[in-house]
Amino acid sequence: MIGRSVLPEEYLAWNETYGAPFGFFGNERYYAGQSPYTSLRDVTMTKERGLFGFQYVSHTRLWEYPWAFHAAGLRPGMSVLDIGGGTAGLQYLAALNGCAVTNADPAAQPGANEWSDDGLAERHAIVNGLFGTDVRLLPVPIQEADLPEHSFDRIFCLSVLEHVGPAEATDMMACAAGLLKPDGLMVMTVDLFLDLEPFGVLTRNHWGINHDVGDLIKHTGLDLLAGDPRELLGTPEFDRDRVVSQLPDLLVSATYPVVSQSFVLGRASR
Repeated sequence: MIGRSVLPEEYLAWNETYGAPFGFFGNERYYAGQSPYTSLRDVTMTKERGLFGFQYVSHTRLWEYPWAFHAAGLRPGMSVLDIGGGTAGLQYLAALNGCAVTNADPAAQPGANEWSDDGLAERHAIVNGLFGTDVRLLPVPIQEADLPEHSFDRIFCLSVLEHVGPAEATDMMACAAGLLKPDGLMVMTVDLFLDLEPFGVLTRNHWGINHDVGDLIKHTGLDLLAGDPRELLGTPEFDRDRVVSQLPDLLVSATYPVVSQSFVLGRASR
């Protein structure tokens, strides 16, 4: 499914409770019609910012974070993997909910790629300290993390795959599927750019590409448990004209023409 601009009441309440997705100070500016990023240009690492106040995010996260949290159904004692989590708040919230959380993000390795952030590892440790969490940060791609097979109850990968090419995305998805417990869930979002094919004329923009999500799912060997295949690019059911006709109802980022494809993968009961 693609995130809608009119959020369910429970999502609105969730965002208000946790200051998602921009942090409490950023949210105040957003809802006042101002840029939520003004206060993030010189981030002061204080607990008052809230769990979600330490990373730049797209407006589509207004949908993605509460959707992902509710779709995951986290419970104390679960093992959780966040792929490319940066310093985003969902990983810390999962830890506060009693989960053992690992974040594998190569951007924490200085100079590793164009998305590297020299201060990420330090900021991640600071946020852990502010909120009393113990999220483990691995500064490597998930394919190089050397994690045990079938060891995670939940895997998050939110707006990450669009930044890498098809081959790497396929490898990441296949690796993640191998790390999932038999009854686990992969909670995914993948950006769908409206300036790229099949909507625009470009094949790539500054942020990345439009992936064949149907092909990525196929390579995991997992089942689509939640999500509308008519709104997932590359599936046999994908309906471009239907998506275009629904654009007025979709949550399009205020800063870039992009929407969020959201879906859950797992092993359906046979």
